[in-house]
Amino acid sequence: MKRLKLGIVLTWVGALALPANPLTLVSVPTYHYDNGRTGLNTNETILSPANVNTNTFGKLFSYGVDGYVYAQPLYLANLTLPVRGTHNVLFIATEHNSVYAFDADNNGPEGGLLWQTNLGQSATTPTTNFGNRSGSYNNIVPEVGITSTPVIDRVAGWIYVDTFNQQGASTYSHSIHALNITNGVEAPFSPVLVTASYPGTGVSSTNGVISFIAKQEIQRAALTLAGGNVYLAFAGYADTDPYHGWVMGYSASNLVQLTNYVFNTTPNSTNGANPGEGGIWISGCGLSVDDNTNLYVPIGNGSFTATNGSAGTDYGDSLVKLSTTNGLAVADYFTPYNQATLQTVDQDFGSGGCMFLPDQPGPYPHLMVCAGKEGRIYLINRDQFTSDNGHFNASTNPVDYVVQTIPGQLGAGCFDTPVFFNGSVFFAASGRQLKAFALTNGLLTTNPISIGPRSFGSPGATPVVSANSTNNGVIWAMANANPAVLTAYNPTNLTTELYNSAQAALNRDRLTNGVKFTLPVTVNGKVYVGNQYRVSVFGLLSPSDNWKYAYFGTNATNAAVTGDTADPDSDGAVNLLEYALANDPTVPGPDGIIFGNIVGNQFQLQFHRNVSASDITYTAQYANSLNGPWTNLMTYTRATGWVANTGGATASESVPFDVSPDQYVEVTITDPADVTSGTGNRFFRLSVNR
Repeated sequence: MKRLKLGIVLTWVGALALPANPLTLVSVPTYHYDNGRTGLNTNETILSPANVNTNTFGKLFSYGVDGYVYAQPLYLANLTLPVRGTHNVLFIATEHNSVYAFDADNNGPEGGLLWQTNLGQSATTPTTNFGNRSGSYNNIVPEVGITSTPVIDRVAGWIYVDTFNQQGASTYSHSIHALNITNGVEAPFSPVLVTASYPGTGVSSTNGVISFIAKQEIQRAALTLAGGNVYLAFAGYADTDPYHGWVMGYSASNLVQLTNYVFNTTPNSTNGANPGEGGIWISGCGLSVDDNTNLYVPIGNGSFTATNGSAGTDYGDSLVKLSTTNGLAVADYFTPYNQATLQTVDQDFGSGGCMFLPDQPGPYPHLMVCAGKEGRIYLINRDQFTSDNGHFNASTNPVDYVVQTIPGQLGAGCFDTPVFFNGSVFFAASGRQLKAFALTNGLLTTNPISIGPRSFGSPGATPVVSANSTNNGVIWAMANANPAVLTAYNPTNLTTELYNSAQAALNRDRLTNGVKFTLPVTVNGKVYVGNQYRVSVFGLLSPSDNWKYAYFGTNATNAAVTGDTADPDSDGAVNLLEYALANDPTVPGPDGIIFGNIVGNQFQLQFHRNVSASDITYTAQYANSLNGPWTNLMTYTRATGWVANTGGATASESVPFDVSPDQYVEVTITDPADVTSGTGNRFFRLSVNR
């Protein structure tokens, strides 16, 4: 009788008292992580100040794309795609009007490019057709397409994106698109041409109506999804008149522009050298949104007529709160006392984004913080912007009646959105270092408590933070340079960089040239960076280290727990085998067991291969006796894939299941021998080694 025996037999016995799998998969569907624009990921269990250094951390791989990447990368964890299986997915939009979906963890055979969609002709630059106040427009070159960060509605299954398109020699349009997140296919109701009108008698109006002029309006601010609506915000190309600031709301379900969901920042301005304006740039940040779906809109230089009691309608250099109940309506606003000066010297209040702070003790629990080109920090009560509810101080007393202002600490030129972590707010203004200001009892220190060593050149940097709850915090920021530089800091002490991408020898971690206002995304043990024609993926250089930190955290360097031959859950499978087969080493159980089956007259050996375990060699073997000798059937390495060592042996793999660091494929090795002939014995085993 034919006897079939596997070479590895696993038994499960009592386990040690270890914590459950600590992995919490995080997604980043919008700019600066959430609608509070906090930039904070507190579920990072892999990266920490202990392992973010040039010896253990660096660039893992990169993807080429067809244009500059001004938009922040977006990320969805554990997304199942038709035919392609389950992946952590990285979404990238380019100025060539292309949207890409990449495997966020693996650029090999199981990953790489998942889909790509191009959304029409971009606008060629430099040009004098738009943005020509100072001659030829060359702020964004060599083309303008998708400049803002898209936004994802995972439940509905769409990624929303605005494109700038050129038709012919000098005709331009904006369109809003909804693409299926699993395959990039355009929704049946998409695209929609962006048009709008608003009552007003100001510059560019006709018969009391201002119409949206596409080629005068840059869509720089990130798209915002709130209350079932998608919001777009606009400014002007290189301050070229006439332009206005616009906010437009579209139904997320069908991209129909909603009645009364259009707001113009300067609809009735005709006076001055540059009437109108009031653009919404915020250096690529999105509109901030509170729990009641109110929108918070920082506005740049432009006409201001909304002095107290005047019923004015122009909000240049102001922060406006828009109610979204039955349309967009001004619910509150704040304008600095020196607005006229700010406008005259081109010191936009709205050059950076607004970040919501967690609830604070004291009389003002709901605070937000922002800063403009003047470099003044504003701490503002979201419930009532000014203490006298007067919005604007028109007196000669040079003070703003907000919770707190701090001048002189950031220099001139804030084009960033700050980040908050463990009691401190962090800014990286243009030409200045990363600075931390402590927040205590609802007030900021008037001087920084820690300063980094690097001066971030124009336009500064928007930082983000990864941490495991309140522990193991790392601040990440991009230095715009040629090449760009990814930097990392310990938030408790900024004086030394933990890491930068220019440190490693032989340009190991080198990036392409930088792009203004870009920021990294840190999630699930990796850091994603977009620049000119490329997106790069950083993480722990050893794939097994990534697995160890994910499951064992601070014990990752304890060989007694995480060594290859250790068995911390006492289930009979050592760590090397748990790693190779994509098992959880902290929980005993039969997941990923090796098993076999007879199909027809051939034996098939089946097991899970950990897609992330690129350092493992898998060898399927057979023998006629348990004492050997053992003969190789098939061998797998990352470099070669499956190679037959015995003529006629085959290997097949399923689509990927689960996600990094335990993403796996189901492997089936088929032995070419006829196991039903009834002669002799045949034993099988799987060998795994580094």
